[in-house]
Amino acid sequence: MEADDGKAHWDENVRYSCIYSAGEINHDWDFTIVCNSTHFVVTVSPGPLPEDPTTSLLAQYSKAFVEDDDEKIQDVQDEILDLVFSVGWQKFRAIAPPIPEDRRSTKNLHSDLNPETFYFRLVVTKGHAEMVQKDPPPPQLNSFCLNLKNSTQDLPRYSSRDITVTSKLMGSGYIAKVSVQGHDMCCKIGTTQSFKAVQREYDCLQQITISENAASIPAPKLRGLVVDDEGVVLGILEDFIANEGRLSDVVKNDAGISEERRARWVKQIRKAVAVLHEIGVIWGDGKAENVLVGSRSDDCFLVDFGGSYTDGWVDRTLMETRAGDDQAVKKIAKFLGDGVRP
Repeated sequence: MEADDGKAHWDENVRYSCIYSAGEINHDWDFTIVCNSTHFVVTVSPGPLPEDPTTSLLAQYSKAFVEDDDEKIQDVQDEILDLVFSVGWQKFRAIAPPIPEDRRSTKNLHSDLNPETFYFRLVVTKGHAEMVQKDPPPPQLNSFCLNLKNSTQDLPRYSSRDITVTSKLMGSGYIAKVSVQGHDMCCKIGTTQSFKAVQREYDCLQQITISENAASIPAPKLRGLVVDDEGVVLGILEDFIANEGRLSDVVKNDAGISEERRARWVKQIRKAVAVLHEIGVIWGDGKAENVLVGSRSDDCFLVDFGGSYTDGWVDRTLMETRAGDDQAVKKIAKFLGDGVRP
């Protein structure tokens, strides 16, 4: 009875979110979870038997990633986290007890990038699941170094200790809404997984920001660089675009969008991509998920200049080319016309 009461109290007061996942299709997946302001990395492996819960869940999770189905990814991830917490809640509670409302505080970027982290593995044996604590891996040095050699901007530099993290944003690598001297910005940090994307984002946004057409291009502009205590550049700061959501979600959630509004969005996206091409910038991973609908203007903004491609929106052979961007625009226009994802 005492255990039941403890579980009920935990369920009522725990605050957690999965901020990152990484793994191989049909193999182990690592889930980085912030629980009551404490970081955990939980390795989840397929069980030895087909009927083991982790086997089925990881198969569904891998399939959702292959299909680039964000909604399914989130749904299955929620199921995986439910399993993780149902098995490991007592061990998590011992390390990260619930924090009273009056003691909760915001984090600066430095502490968010360098948290104390606890490592566990979810082990399934003969249908029985348990949470086993692991030794932490050897510390890794940040090998990311932003290439500024072609920079023509004198961007301000901000210490990660002086940047307040407001919320994490969806995307590969570390992306967050932050506050810098009272101004909302989007922060992208170069990590092992995202350093190429952050470098490309910097290169593209620099060209946009210094362009004579900068004011007319509906895309973020560079606002600064993030540095560590030694002055090493960790990442970039760019405009945070207040938005109603991604174009894909706005269309999905509102069947009553007028034809006039849809046509205006297509025109804006087509014009934006054309202007980008005029100044030598390739959008790269064009798709409805990388278009934000502004909450102040109802205009469309192109985001995510990290490159790559998404199957269905851009052919692999056209990745990061003008032809690939043009293909994406046509697919987005069709999506706005019939509401069906490619």
